[in-house]
Amino acid sequence: MSSLIKSTIKVDNLTIKQGDKTLWRNLSFCLQSGDRLGISAPSGFGKSTLGRVIAHWQKVSSGSILLDGNVISTKGYCPIQLVNQHPERSFNPYRTLQASLYDAWNPAPCWFDKLSIKSTWLARRPSELSGGELARIALLRALDPRTQFLIVDEATAQLDAYIQAKIWQILIDESVKRPLGMLIFSHNKTLLQKVCTNILYFDAARD
Repeated sequence: MSSLIKSTIKVDNLTIKQGDKTLWRNLSFCLQSGDRLGISAPSGFGKSTLGRVIAHWQKVSSGSILLDGNVISTKGYCPIQLVNQHPERSFNPYRTLQASLYDAWNPAPCWFDKLSIKSTWLARRPSELSGGELARIALLRALDPRTQFLIVDEATAQLDAYIQAKIWQILIDESVKRPLGMLIFSHNKTLLQKVCTNILYFDAARD
């Protein structure tokens, strides 16, 4: 059973540059286990890049990201997992989805039912599935019991309304039960207002 001890991610004076362009400057916020923080910003603002940096897929330009006051180790399983809007980029194209999933953890059969995943999909490679099918498997892999914080970057946008609603209810339940902290990027403000405990809004104007 997962520990109910709460953890905190602290983003402190984070600056992210892409070439000569500054995407984020001196960004600071905290996210605690069980909280669901939404980030609302226009396309091209740098939300996906921010997600990659917090998940340690990409280095910061300056500032820090601390988990319970400590720098997150780049060795072993990262307790901050990212599910992005391009799930095909999360998988090795030459490996079966079963190999990619079970390298992380071995979920109980009930998880496949919860996320509407067909077991036959796992024998295939990423190019053989649709974006919506891949998104569900990417999400399942990220829900490894060791995950303390989940970054969801438009990860359900390719799914129909029924499946979206079903998955968001599962994620909300997990955020309460584990508790699991969530950072949620979406253009859909109505969705953010429904699922988040707090929202940060950014517009096109930059300093």
